Amino acid sequence: MWKLVQTTILVSTMTLSLVGLQGFAAESQRLQTVPLQIDGMTCGACVKDVKAALAKVSGVSAVEITVGKKWLFFFDYADVRAAVTFDPEKTGVAALIKAVESAGTALSPYKARVLKE
Repeated sequence: MWKLVQTTILVSTMTLSLVGLQGFAAESQRLQTVPLQIDGMTCGACVKDVKAALAKVSGVSAVEITVGKKWLFFFDYADVRAAVTFDPEKTGVAALIKAVESAGTALSPYKARVLKE
């Protein structure tokens, strides 16, 4: 009897795992990643503000921002790129660009454009 219970638990666990993996695979197939060039940033606070603005957009699942480097220690904020992963059924590239540009201020306006890979 105990062997039957163990087998049932094992089969149930494996079935639930497979169902969960299928849902994850279906979700990851829907996601898209778009590279953006962001101009107008001048410091680390700008990076934080833009990342937060992109993360607030509905459907965005990941935001990675890379800043170029000058010499060895200095950041080159003239070369800032963002890789934004999002669900195209919930948002689009235009909304991402609008979020970046609305995060800017009068003293530090941001411009974003899609990079051609």
